[in-house]
Amino acid sequence: MGETTVVQGVGKCPKLPWMVEFHSTADGKIFNNQLDAAFAPTFLEHLARLQEKSRVRRKRLTQFSVIIPPRISIEHIEEFLKAGMTVALIRMDYFTVDEIEEMVAMIRNVVDDFGKKIGRVYPIAIGLDVSEQEIKTGKLLKPLKEIELEKGQTTKIVAKPEFANRVSKEFIYVNYENIADVVKPGDSLIIGDDNIRMSAIEVARDIINCIIEKAGLLTDNLSVKLPNVPITLPKTESHEKLIQIKEKCEIDIVFVGPSKLDMVKETLGPTVLIIAKLEYASSVDFFDSLVKKSDGVIIDGEKLMATSKERVFLVQKSVIANCNKLGKPVLAAINCHAVTKSIVNDIANTVIDGIDGLLLPPDPDLIESISLICKAAEGAVYQKRLFDDLVSLKPPPIEPIISIAISAVEASFKSNAAAIILITTTGRSAKLISSFRPRCPVIALTRFGRIAKQLMIYKGVIPIFYVQKTGDTFKENVEKSIQLGMTFGKVNGYIRMGDAVVVVFGTRNNVGFKNCMEVVFASEYDTIPDDDEDL
Repeated sequence: MGETTVVQGVGKCPKLPWMVEFHSTADGKIFNNQLDAAFAPTFLEHLARLQEKSRVRRKRLTQFSVIIPPRISIEHIEEFLKAGMTVALIRMDYFTVDEIEEMVAMIRNVVDDFGKKIGRVYPIAIGLDVSEQEIKTGKLLKPLKEIELEKGQTTKIVAKPEFANRVSKEFIYVNYENIADVVKPGDSLIIGDDNIRMSAIEVARDIINCIIEKAGLLTDNLSVKLPNVPITLPKTESHEKLIQIKEKCEIDIVFVGPSKLDMVKETLGPTVLIIAKLEYASSVDFFDSLVKKSDGVIIDGEKLMATSKERVFLVQKSVIANCNKLGKPVLAAINCHAVTKSIVNDIANTVIDGIDGLLLPPDPDLIESISLICKAAEGAVYQKRLFDDLVSLKPPPIEPIISIAISAVEASFKSNAAAIILITTTGRSAKLISSFRPRCPVIALTRFGRIAKQLMIYKGVIPIFYVQKTGDTFKENVEKSIQLGMTFGKVNGYIRMGDAVVVVFGTRNNVGFKNCMEVVFASEYDTIPDDDEDL
């Protein structure tokens, strides 16, 4: 893995491109990143060739969205960034409009400071989670900060305002005054991210007696979900709140359920990415219409309540595959607080199935552990079959830009490229290349901040946002921009001297279409523009 080799009579000299080492062991029997298994002739042979000692790539391709909890500190946000957070997700129902404005400003400030430390603009995306149902619990009776609800104990659900700030083990307030009219004995209630589950055993006037079926910690203002229970909530409140957020905050991505998808699109306009949430089995039934209306999909297997546990994995695999076919980003929510063997298998299989990103709880140590799992799983994908399947969905004639994307990805396979570098205006070329699932990172240079942030949700894409002009002519600008991407890859350890790199670019100014692809080799020394303060 060294950078030099000894030539008799000459001493040490830089390795030439064909001398780059691709093996994990000195005997040359095991390739890095499961290269031998990735392109095996059959699936069975692919599995047989997987090697535990095969080194993983330095750069994780799976994107990480992280839930931002209330009362988070600046230090915690920076820890999330160091751990690899690419999308900061704020849950709209947990905060007031002013609190969301403060939260967004704080995240942006922390990201700016983080960017100064790493020497570049870090274009993290701000996501907003719009709840499908706006039912929440009240505040705990002071001075309690949390209440442990144990399996088998009973409690009462009430909607009386006098209990709004007096939640206890015996009485849990919810802000839906008609809840006793719609819930029947046997119906389930789910509270909070810990998925506290309880079942109604008796409904008497405005009190619902429940038994705890899954234990968990109860805190202030947790969400309450009623699977398969028809409810009617006023839409004006969330609509007005969303309008205020749009006016005060710059939101890049919105996660929203089916019932509010149209309202959110109409309110926020086309510049915001819409990610449809599939939390209930009924959402899966309308998958085709949802995916057409949205820019991507997120699935939470824990919340597919009308689906039996034994069949949840079938739904998830189908959703991921259909999104891969359509070229839409697909994310999966991970609900855990520790990495067990079963969690490792779940995450690894989700990555191998073709996920773009994961939605994770706010735990830096957990994020780092899951990052290692993702790196190992990304190398274990049967790339030959996946790529052939994706290309077969694009029979000729196809758009030239799609053919360039296919060619770039295939060239990266054949040359075992360390990265694909491209310049993008709208982000489409980066999204297309990502959709054909290259094994290396896609370094996408753009002058548009919103595009850079939104690319953070696509698998393998590393957006580089730069504002300074890098050349006097269009050709010089392209060359120096690509050199900037090359230098970035080398500084961060994604590209070694002598590595093959696929470069995609256009030959005409002010035209989004990319019509050129080259395979180049990283030199020993690279340069970036002298005046790089604003890069």
